Amino acid sequence: MHIPFFFLTITTLITFIVLLLLVRWLGATQLTQLTFFNWVAGASMGNLAANMIASGSMRDFVTGGYTLVLFTAASLLAAYVALKSRSFRRVANGEPIVLIHKGKILRHNLGKTKVNLDVLMMLLREKGYFAYDDIQYAILEPTGNLSILPSQGSQSVSKDDLAYGPDMSSEGQGPYVEIVVDGEIDRDKLVSTDHDDAWIQHQIRKHGGRSLSDVMFLAVNKDGHVLIDLSREAEEDPSDELL
Repeated sequence: MHIPFFFLTITTLITFIVLLLLVRWLGATQLTQLTFFNWVAGASMGNLAANMIASGSMRDFVTGGYTLVLFTAASLLAAYVALKSRSFRRVANGEPIVLIHKGKILRHNLGKTKVNLDVLMMLLREKGYFAYDDIQYAILEPTGNLSILPSQGSQSVSKDDLAYGPDMSSEGQGPYVEIVVDGEIDRDKLVSTDHDDAWIQHQIRKHGGRSLSDVMFLAVNKDGHVLIDLSREAEEDPSDELL
């Protein structure tokens, strides 16, 4: 099988130069991939450029180059329209959404963002928070980052806490052990905390619930402090999105 190395070399070099010029044309927003749309546009441009390199003929190469330039122009036009129109910007880039309000998880907003409790707790731990009841606001930005406004007097976990704080789980998950998530009991963690089903039922009734299906999240720390969230929204429901 004959491999056209000369043709592949030329198409690769030309594609590299064209892609570099087009990315520079798009500007810094595309380079930093600030939003999901920017990320998808960048990945699509890379795929189109790869098709150009793998072209088997000059006609396919030119067709691929035209497609790449046209897609870049469309992305640039979308960025310009977003700059002028906030309505289009909200559709293309999305809006920040409140996930925690005054220590309460907003379940319906979790559903909108497709973020489950395990992911939310991971994002909180990355910010140094092992309990959400001392958080005034937790806002999921269009970039996927979580912005947190702590309640007055609360502090995030210090480095010493992370290094020497109580850790009751064998996996090393921090001061709070998550026993119930979305109505499902983690039996291993329940045993590790020296509690049983009767203790869980007592905590549910104590906090106004009726059964395990009412529990969205339940965790306990070394000092016996229980963090529980039932399947209800915060008493004061903020707007779903920040305007």
